[in-house]
Amino acid sequence: MKKKLFSIILAGILIISLVGCSSPKPEDTVDTFLTNAQSLDLEKMSESMNPDSEDSLDKIGNDESDKTTDCLMDYFRENSSKMTYEIKNSEVDGDTAVVTVNFKYIDGTGALKDALSKLFEEAFYQAFSEDEMSDEEMEDLLVKAINDYDPEDGDTFDTKTVEINCIKKDNKWYIDEISDDLLDVIFCNCPSYLDSLDF
Repeated sequence: MKKKLFSIILAGILIISLVGCSSPKPEDTVDTFLTNAQSLDLEKMSESMNPDSEDSLDKIGNDESDKTTDCLMDYFRENSSKMTYEIKNSEVDGDTAVVTVNFKYIDGTGALKDALSKLFEEAFYQAFSEDEMSDEEMEDLLVKAINDYDPEDGDTFDTKTVEINCIKKDNKWYIDEISDDLLDVIFCNCPSYLDSLDF
C-alpha cells in the first residue's frame, strides 16, 4: 500500500515538474524576437509582439518602397547580424513581465551623419546655382553616400541595457511594445539621431 501511494505521489510530482518546465516564459519570447532581429526579419519579429499593439514592425518596408528606404534596410540588415545580446533577468508579475537584456550593437550614426552632411553640402551648393536638385537626385546622393561609407577604424559598437516589457495573452508571452531604446538597438542608433535633428 505504501509503495503504491509513494508511486502515485512520485508520478504527481513528475507531472507537475514537467508542466512547470514546459510552461512558456517571457525570456523565450524575447530570445525568439532578438534571434529574428539579428537577420532583421520584420515579419517574424512581429509574430513575437502583442497582437493588440499598434507597434508593428512588419509594416516597415511593406509600404511603397524607394531607393533610400531599400538602401537603409540593406544597411540595417547587414549590421543587425553583428548584434549580440545576453538576457540578464526576467521579473514576472502575473500576466506582465520585464526582461532585462544587455546588447552590443553597431552604432550607425556615423554613416547617417556622413550621408546627410554630403546631402546638405550639395543642397547648399545648389542653392547658389540655377540648378536645383530634384528629389531623385537627392535620393541618389543619399544612397551613394550610405553605400560608400567606410569607417576608417572599422565598425563602431555601442552597448545598452534595455528593459523589454512583455504581456501574457492566451497562455502565450508577447513583447508588449517596442521602446525607443530597443528601436535604437535594432536600427543602429539612427532613430534617436534623427529625432535629435531639428528639421
